[in-house]
Amino acid sequence: MGPHLHRNNQKMIPTSESAWAVARESHMLDIRVEAVGGQNHLREVDTGHEFANLCSCSYLGLNSHPDVIQGGIDALKRAGITGLSMAEFRIRLGLMEELEVQLADLFGGPVLPAVTSSALTAAILPVLGSGHLTDSEPLVMVFDKFAHFSMAFVKPIVADETRVLNCPHNDMNYLEDVCRKYPRVAYVCDGVYSTGGVTDLQALLTLQEKYGLFLYIDDSHSLSTQGKNGEGYIRSRLRELNDRTLIIASIAKAFGSTGGIAMLGSRKHYDFLYRTGPMGWSQSLRTAAIGTSMGSIQVHRSPELAKRQEQLRRNIALFDEHIQTAQRGDGLHIKVVEVGEQDKAVKLSRELYKRGFYCSAVFFPIVPVGKAGIRLMLRGDLPTEMVQAFIGHLKEVLATL
Repeated sequence: MGPHLHRNNQKMIPTSESAWAVARESHMLDIRVEAVGGQNHLREVDTGHEFANLCSCSYLGLNSHPDVIQGGIDALKRAGITGLSMAEFRIRLGLMEELEVQLADLFGGPVLPAVTSSALTAAILPVLGSGHLTDSEPLVMVFDKFAHFSMAFVKPIVADETRVLNCPHNDMNYLEDVCRKYPRVAYVCDGVYSTGGVTDLQALLTLQEKYGLFLYIDDSHSLSTQGKNGEGYIRSRLRELNDRTLIIASIAKAFGSTGGIAMLGSRKHYDFLYRTGPMGWSQSLRTAAIGTSMGSIQVHRSPELAKRQEQLRRNIALFDEHIQTAQRGDGLHIKVVEVGEQDKAVKLSRELYKRGFYCSAVFFPIVPVGKAGIRLMLRGDLPTEMVQAFIGHLKEVLATL
């Protein structure tokens, strides 16, 4: 048996597998679909059942935007190759450099793309912990309790380089105590959390100014949804990125493409990370992904972005007006409707699916034991009428549980 300092499959898997089994038996997993009229409308291949997808992280619907799709087609035609199939730091397509220039211009600083945001995290966190993004002295790595699994997954590797601590969610007093005790500290957290809520950015900036705290923030769930250029929750609230702040984000969610990016406060970080760990052996973005990313940048530079962001805000306000959640009034698009037990969560998900709306049941380890429910993602390409109809069905089904 392992020491189980930072993960414990012996405890986690049996508990979670029982919930997954209930979801599978209720036909709420492995649903095969085809798109009907874009992202909003899906049809089950096996039964022909049609439904609206309220589980998609494409919060603005850009993954079906004509300019994004055409961007992928154009890139493939222009390059005449799906990819170079080798480490990018040795040889790279000129298209990739063009994309990096466009991303840097859009988000206001150096941007490092990768095949996934998880690959970036796996590459960056160990060298951040060992001190090789700062002064070559190890940093104490403090992970927020709710930090996304893609970051928590790397804890054992980071712990082989330095001390790893787990911080109660958004507990700034705990974090300041660590900063007082240790001269070099990094905090690992989400900007907007996948189960709702945000980090306490202002408190983090205060601790950074006071103690030199390094901030590693995954803001995948807010990229494109906030900011004039779609910079996301964190970047849109910072005048500029300093060399002790690093933002990771997926471009496979609201951005509408595929892959991940790191927004960096220092060009020297780019030059080092470009060939570090998984960045050195992982494949680069495929040609089509480079093209769809360029297509998405075109949309971000057009009035369409603000239009979809505004519709998203209206949908959020409408939902919050009628449904009580822990996230009510936060202005964010991720909502969790708690019902307590996992069986109830799956039943709620199943009944809504029958009525034409897919919302995923969430249970341990996604949320704490006893906090099961459904998680839904509101989007800026959902018509107001659809959101209103969903609210009506949700109220009716909740009344029967």
